[in-house]
Amino acid sequence: MGQGVHVSPRRLNGVIEFRGSLLTRTTAVFALAATAIVASALVSINALIVEPLMQRAANNQAAIIELAANTYFELPADRRAEYELLVLVNHELLVSTIKQDMPQATWDASYFSLLRDALVESFGSELTFYEDEDHYWVNLPNPTGGPLELQIGFSSEFPYLTQQIVGFAVVIVAAIIVMLASYIAVRRIARPLQRASSATERFRNNTAIEPIPVEGPREIRTLTANLNQMYDEITALLENRTALLAGISHDIRTPLTRMRLALEIHGDELDQSVADQFANDLSQMDELVENALEYARGTQEKPERVPFHSFFTSLVDGIESDTPIEWQGETQFEVELAPSAFSRVITNLVMNAAEYAVDASLFVEVQEDCVVVHVRDRGTGIPPQERTKVFRPFYRMDSARGGENRHSGLGLAIVKQLCDNFGWSVTIGENEGSGADVSVTVPRSCVATSGA
Repeated sequence: MGQGVHVSPRRLNGVIEFRGSLLTRTTAVFALAATAIVASALVSINALIVEPLMQRAANNQAAIIELAANTYFELPADRRAEYELLVLVNHELLVSTIKQDMPQATWDASYFSLLRDALVESFGSELTFYEDEDHYWVNLPNPTGGPLELQIGFSSEFPYLTQQIVGFAVVIVAAIIVMLASYIAVRRIARPLQRASSATERFRNNTAIEPIPVEGPREIRTLTANLNQMYDEITALLENRTALLAGISHDIRTPLTRMRLALEIHGDELDQSVADQFANDLSQMDELVENALEYARGTQEKPERVPFHSFFTSLVDGIESDTPIEWQGETQFEVELAPSAFSRVITNLVMNAAEYAVDASLFVEVQEDCVVVHVRDRGTGIPPQERTKVFRPFYRMDSARGGENRHSGLGLAIVKQLCDNFGWSVTIGENEGSGADVSVTVPRSCVATSGA
């Protein structure tokens, strides 16, 4: 009944549909959209900003290294030491004519690959690169053809790294803001819908509900107001129906009583077959009135905690039918249910099986999440196409079950109504071999193990 957080996909007519609450599903859609925005933004930033910046930085760095090398070789020997210091201060380049023993450089960053390509293009020959803890080094040939060669070191840090990080951070923060804003907006819409859904579920179970607060966007307020009005109208309709049937049944019982009294007084004056027919008709009318009243009332009974094993065996013993019980599972537990309503359900099912079939039996299985009571019989069974129709009021299926139906046709309708009222479920299946298997399921949420 509650809305789940988990979102699971299922394919329907070739289209993938996600299950879950409106809030969860919409948030998931916005999260996917935000992820797509971030991915496309990062790709665009990398292609249009980062890569051109890295190419420009690599070309500039290669030009500075080339200029520093050429200038160094052109300067007099006594000016070169001063020039090395100047290049270090202004361009962070280390210039040395002393070849150091360093490992060959290995890098995967695209910037340094671009720088290597630019240097190779500038000097027109294959160059060898080395590395130490903080710098990359390159051996440059003497453009004058002399024996003196240079080793120039440059920083191993990426240029514009801070700008790139800031750009990526801005995109990600913007995506997070969009997701949060979307979540808040959808939650503002989803909360009134969730309240309306919960109220509808409670109303379906004939539970009194408080009016739903009229708030949120205009469309949600209109929907909520209409739901509140619909609840009031349906409640009034059900109350009027109950009062009407109760009044009619009460008024009918008075002439029925007079007719029965007259039959007892003047029965000797009638033919015996006619008197018996009158008595039978009066009995059927009494049953019809009683069943109609019970169907109209539904139930106002409050659930209570009962020891299920002893309650159920006592219930079956009180039914006018020698019905065997088979039990599977634990016996020491309690169930929170409406005893009179549940008794009426089981009684109707057992009497229905005894009336229309033979060898009625009960099978109770206590499962981890529910307790299932099976009412089984040996007969012609109920065809699949009739298994929902038999729960309709006054619906009779004499040919399917055999025998002459002398009852009102409200027995299974009352069973269905009571099960719906209290959150139970009733289904009709096939008994092994032949016959029907009608099962009533009490959810495990209504079951608590007793202290015994």
